[in-house]
Amino acid sequence: MTPIIEYLKDGTIPGDRKEASKLRIKARQYELLEGVLYRRPFLKPWLRCVRPLQAKYVIREIHEGSCNMHAGPRFVVAKAMRLEYYWPTMHRDARDMIRACNDCQIHRPVPRNPQQPLTLITAPWPFYKWGIDIAGPFPEGPGNVKFLIVAMDYFTKWIEAKAVATITGNQVKKFVWDYIVYRFGLPGEIISDNGKQFSDNPFKDWFEKLNIARLFTSVKHLQSNGLVERANRSLGEGIKARLGEGNKN
Repeated sequence: MTPIIEYLKDGTIPGDRKEASKLRIKARQYELLEGVLYRRPFLKPWLRCVRPLQAKYVIREIHEGSCNMHAGPRFVVAKAMRLEYYWPTMHRDARDMIRACNDCQIHRPVPRNPQQPLTLITAPWPFYKWGIDIAGPFPEGPGNVKFLIVAMDYFTKWIEAKAVATITGNQVKKFVWDYIVYRFGLPGEIISDNGKQFSDNPFKDWFEKLNIARLFTSVKHLQSNGLVERANRSLGEGIKARLGEGNKN
């Protein structure tokens, strides 16, 4: 940062012609505003350049802070750039910090299933087609909650989740009404498995009144609702990593 700041501020360049030429080319991507160095990205807001000590704090806060999920290096770097921070070694620093994280190494998933071709499910516009599923039971939390109702939009990949104590048809109906209809409008289609909460009343009659199409996944082809299943797995990994080794909180 120091040579770029000196060049943009005072026009100072190195004595070597090659180094001076490299510095002039590199400095075109940066701007100095009120003594703070910013990088000009492509089609994004300007990113504030931070030094190594500040960079470590940013990564640690994203990965292990109050709103963390112990996500992978690509997610951490993407979130840091969305928060408008930049430094050249951000990918390497995020990878090294995650490799040193004890909780991530303990709860890291080990895929044992063979890879399969992706089954594409398309949606015409945002929040038209949703997938819904139930995760759990988990160890009981405050309020005796031990299940998660998870819904995911097929267009934007937006996730809505709620912790509940029981998984009845009324609970699922209330979840869809409060977390999908109130926030995003009436959906056109909802994909789920063949659980009683989704196939029996009052969920069935309520869907018919609102003219929402219900699609059920085949028992032998779970990949037809794999988007929500993968979201459930991500939520479970995040919960495990946040709780640490004890799993008592």
